[in-house]
Amino acid sequence: MATNQSGVGRGLIDKPTLEAIHDKMRKLVREAGGDIGRIVYCPHHPDDGCDCRKPAVGLLRQLSRYYGLSLDGVPMIGDSLRDVDAALSAGGRPILVLTGNGRRTLGEVEARGGDVECYADLATAAEALSAELKHR
Repeated sequence: MATNQSGVGRGLIDKPTLEAIHDKMRKLVREAGGDIGRIVYCPHHPDDGCDCRKPAVGLLRQLSRYYGLSLDGVPMIGDSLRDVDAALSAGGRPILVLTGNGRRTLGEVEARGGDVECYADLATAAEALSAELKHR
């Protein structure tokens, strides 16, 4: 999982609190039968000019190095234009969920003439990807 967390850079949340949120999220996902292998995050303020804040690909490259895998064609799910653009820049397969910011993002993608794979929510996207793997 790669996530922008500018609240850290803005002083709205500290790193231990963010880690506690990640721990709770991991626990809930495990209870639902899933697993979040690794979480990388950008703690920087949007004006810091770092290379890890999406749509930059620094976080995605961290995951690529950690897992020793190419990002080419890897499904990357998100709800924002930053997520879509990061996936495209990394050579991944952008998938948009329509929850959160997703509906607005779909309009932004369409307005610039793009097309992106969409699902109603994360569960539906995960089911589609799981079914795809079963048919390989």
